[in-house]
Amino acid sequence: MISLSPELKQLLRGPHTTALLLTVHFSTPFRATNSGASLKHNGATFVSGFWSDDGIRTEQQGSPKVGEVPINLNAIDSAISALFFSEKWLNTPVTVEKAWLNNAGKIAFTQVIYKGLIAEKGGEESEKTASIALKSASIWADFEAARGRKATHKSQQLYYPNDMGMEFSGTVITDIPWGREGNSPAVTSSGRGGRGTTPTQDHE
Repeated sequence: MISLSPELKQLLRGPHTTALLLTVHFSTPFRATNSGASLKHNGATFVSGFWSDDGIRTEQQGSPKVGEVPINLNAIDSAISALFFSEKWLNTPVTVEKAWLNNAGKIAFTQVIYKGLIAEKGGEESEKTASIALKSASIWADFEAARGRKATHKSQQLYYPNDMGMEFSGTVITDIPWGREGNSPAVTSSGRGGRGTTPTQDHE
């Protein structure tokens, strides 16, 4: 059950609207809103027009759950593209707040609804439009550790940006089952091209 503050209860009784506030915590924070107009909150301006009108979709769970949330940005302003290409974006914290606006269009109450870390970044550009597509990973990712190798190059660099040990993990066909007999096909001397093997002769 979600408890509502007296201030929010009073606000909900009258005319009001809602909006989402996005903060990407770079050295100079990037702030955007899916509202039709820019909004000010706690001395910061959340700029309209850079974030998709859909915002993000989240679902409240009774227990920690790992997932990825897409964040689509309009990058027609070259300053946005420059920001995301100049900053170290991997593993950068992301916060999304829900804001309730009064009938004057001012923010009267906010609530944090999502926190995550940027895991992926992509984008598209043409003569008339440009976009940046981010994926934010849940901060609960460490709570769903599983036995066996589950890491990929991208997930490894999420926590260790300079580690290249998993760079070619996607080309591995079969895992090596350490300590027990596995199902991987045996590699013969012919499969190795005769390198590193000792020639043998058949005796009758």
